Amino acid sequence: MAANPVVWFEIPTQDIARARAFYPAVLGVTLTRADTSAFAPTAEVWMFAMDEELPECAGALVQGPENPVGPGGSMVYFACDDCGVEAERVAGAGGSIETPKEAIGEYGFCVVARDPDGNRFGLHSMR
Repeated sequence: MAANPVVWFEIPTQDIARARAFYPAVLGVTLTRADTSAFAPTAEVWMFAMDEELPECAGALVQGPENPVGPGGSMVYFACDDCGVEAERVAGAGGSIETPKEAIGEYGFCVVARDPDGNRFGLHSMR
């Protein structure tokens, strides 16, 4: 395989409006509503930016009966210029910090946080 095998992620939520406020407040991103009526009519999906020219993977916030929330499962790390900056926004946006910014050797720095639904996510930067 010549490319990163991760191509998509989904963050489940019980309150899509709250999640739509939280992630843009922390990450400074814009979300776009996806039309899922043809394949997931009971779900509401808001996508992070998708650009085929960028090497990063894309994903979305999802709310629906087939998308349970919980403290386990996969974990998404979001790229940051300085993960400490985004970490300072987490509590004010309704989340919590599990592990403050820490050095991870040659791999830079990371923060582990929880969103208002209790989903764990990471913030990563090289400084």
